[in-house]
Amino acid sequence: MLVALVATLTWLGVAFAAWPVTVVDDLGREVRLEAAPQRVVSLVPSHTETVCALGACERLVGRDAFSNYPLVVLDLPELGSAFAPDLEALVALRPDLVLVDEYSGAADALAPLGIPVYAGTPQRLEEVFEVIDRLALLLGTPDEAALLRGRLRGELDGVAALVAGRERPTVFYEVDPSPYSVGPDGFIGTLIALAGGANIVPAELGDFPLVDPEFVVASDPQVIVLADAPYGVSAEMVAERPGWAGIAAVVDGRVIELTQDQSDVMSRAGPRIGEALHLLARILHPEMF
Repeated sequence: MLVALVATLTWLGVAFAAWPVTVVDDLGREVRLEAAPQRVVSLVPSHTETVCALGACERLVGRDAFSNYPLVVLDLPELGSAFAPDLEALVALRPDLVLVDEYSGAADALAPLGIPVYAGTPQRLEEVFEVIDRLALLLGTPDEAALLRGRLRGELDGVAALVAGRERPTVFYEVDPSPYSVGPDGFIGTLIALAGGANIVPAELGDFPLVDPEFVVASDPQVIVLADAPYGVSAEMVAERPGWAGIAAVVDGRVIELTQDQSDVMSRAGPRIGEALHLLARILHPEMF
């Protein structure tokens, strides 16, 4: 059992000991902590949620502008966006661990200051579980991680079993009106499949591709999910796009406008993936709920 545990943690890029602990982040950097961090700054909403889901919400001392769940984090100092944080205000909080997006550049900006920085965000559904384990090692909350993983696996398996064998409606998931969408291999695309849907976007276009509007028309999706509805896009606007009025989803009234809360849940690869899957399943198979 011990050998299996060590092998699993090694595969995750984690070297575990009581303390210190070392985690390899998505930039390939070793993040070493000599003791459990007590002043954590999160500049990634999904990481903010994960820290709280691991029972360490009280250790957060700062957040990015988009971290809004759980509601208690709204009382924390806001440090700007993940890609343009207020570094002076961040340093003033005296963090002993900062969680950032690997593409934000924040890791490089903070490196000279000697502050431990973990850079990385899940892109695939299974990576959500890897990040849970990595953050749990950094926080010293392995028991909470085991419970969280078990709960999420149960939620995912339960919904997948509920819709198994049902006809799969074709789906276009719109991230923004350009339109950007999601491929089948990213975490949202995987959730669409688990929820009993068939994504019209092929894998070769990538995880978050810009899609030709004529491709959407030709694909004739049965359901359109508007994750950009909180930013002003509506079913009526979709129907006014050239050629879109004849799409099955528009004709049948199955253009679904997500609320801001729903869009947040869907866009964050973190501890609410079970909630996201349940939401998609209700959209795609309302007769089951």
